[in-house]
Amino acid sequence: MNPSKIVITGTIASGKSTLSNLLKEYGFDLISADEINKKLLEKGEKNYLAIKNSRCFDQAFDGEFLDKKKLAEIIFSDPKKLSLLNELTHKNILEEINKEISRISKKAVFIEIPLYFQMKEKFAADEVWLVMANEQVQLQRLAKRDGIDLTFAKTKLESQKTTENMIDKSQVVFDNSSSVDELNKKLKEILEKKDLL
Repeated sequence: MNPSKIVITGTIASGKSTLSNLLKEYGFDLISADEINKKLLEKGEKNYLAIKNSRCFDQAFDGEFLDKKKLAEIIFSDPKKLSLLNELTHKNILEEINKEISRISKKAVFIEIPLYFQMKEKFAADEVWLVMANEQVQLQRLAKRDGIDLTFAKTKLESQKTTENMIDKSQVVFDNSSSVDELNKKLKEILEKKDLL
């Protein structure tokens, strides 16, 4: 049985992980593109090698050690470098996601892909669930989560600001500007409506 593939996406600090955690509590399988990328960035793994061999991100390396904080600073201040990094890494992430899906035999599987709409390589999703929050809420969450100031938080947020058409292309949209309880309430309604509970 092929599970229904539902992508969870949204801009940075909108609450994708919160939604994902709630889905786990309901017993759903959840695959995180970020977690997969983390593994692929380990020394000797596909994305680590792709970045190292490109020689375009040498400032992020200290010998053999890849400094992910430095890498983040490079890509968030240079759109061309961000685009290049995505080109090098996204196909490997999608390949791993598909491998994980092939091992699942449930009714539905959720895949958290933060940059789903910005990806050139497309993942064949059956549905897209978009998580949004107002900008002030996002900035506060991001600064707190990453331990950064509001200026850098704003830079990070601006780098993902291509939200046009996101709503139109999504089957379900969650506004996560308030509490986790509110988000859970909406999620439960959607799961019941779609006969997934």
